[in-house]
Amino acid sequence: MPKSVTFLFPHPATGPTGGYKVVYEYANRFAADGWQVHIVYSGSIYWKRKSLWHKLTNIVRQIQSHLKGYSCRGWFPLDNRVKEHLTLSLNYRHVPKADVYVATSPYTAYYLNDYPVDSKHKFYLIQGKEDWGPGLKAILVDTYHYPMQKITISNWLHDMLLKDYHENSIIIPNGFDFKKFSLTVPIQKKDPYRISMLYHEMARKDCDMGFRALDIVKKRFPQLIVSLFGVQQRPATLPDWYEYHQQPSAEEHNRLNNEAAIYIGTSRQEGWGLTVGEAMICGQAVACTDNPGYQEMAEDGVTALCSPIGDAEALASNVMRLIVDANLRKAVASKGHERIQQFTWEKSYQKFKSLLA
Repeated sequence: MPKSVTFLFPHPATGPTGGYKVVYEYANRFAADGWQVHIVYSGSIYWKRKSLWHKLTNIVRQIQSHLKGYSCRGWFPLDNRVKEHLTLSLNYRHVPKADVYVATSPYTAYYLNDYPVDSKHKFYLIQGKEDWGPGLKAILVDTYHYPMQKITISNWLHDMLLKDYHENSIIIPNGFDFKKFSLTVPIQKKDPYRISMLYHEMARKDCDMGFRALDIVKKRFPQLIVSLFGVQQRPATLPDWYEYHQQPSAEEHNRLNNEAAIYIGTSRQEGWGLTVGEAMICGQAVACTDNPGYQEMAEDGVTALCSPIGDAEALASNVMRLIVDANLRKAVASKGHERIQQFTWEKSYQKFKSLLA
């Protein structure tokens, strides 16, 4: 039975990142089970194609990273038994050897494909359709056809892979941390005029659409307050009725979710609706776009109110429905809270470990 695993990342994460957190959760559980676990970050992608100047400057940056620190432990409680490595590249000779290897992005799958190990020891964790940027688009389709076991985190990714690329995959849905997030303020006692929302500068998160929707809601309900949270600094143009929380602690994040009666999800595309699920755990009524990642847990009219992607007016309308109709708000929040309980890390890990073993 395999007892060592190496996870391959394209680069270190300087702050909270959903896809990285998923892998770190698995890494912790493998380490607790007695596996030898390696996390490898690449210092450069396409190292062989780079100019001598790029290689020299990259080496300087790596030295700086080693001196300043590249570990995720500043923002994630990674088990001390998990070993992190920052390498020149993800070429086979640079990475710790293991029984099995897991690529976590198209870039890392590109390297893993060339490793001189049997394909049954290669796994490709697909957490989204990563087509943002020319570098990824150039290799994305090829990576879907590599001879390695594909793991998808949601039904829509499995169906996309099968329908569009004729490739099968094993679905292992992400879990949620029910110790980090929990219902502490009863649903009926949450403030209906307080809304929480994730802020992110990436275009596919479509926060601008969310801001337009909230402007509409604010005109009808002047007492509206928004608890906005994110990794980046507070946007300079944000009105004063937005409270901004940069990289909130676990305790603060849980408090924000419990104080606000409503959570809005604005994304155009998600592999998995992480923040939507966290809101449901805390008993928030969710109003979100109908992107397929959210729909893994957001069923329109049952566990959430869903609106077309990019439609600020429709999102605003759903938010206002939740504000004025206490019974609807309580029903949606209660059903969401009930539905989300099925997604535990324990179930996901056991399935993941069985596949690797």
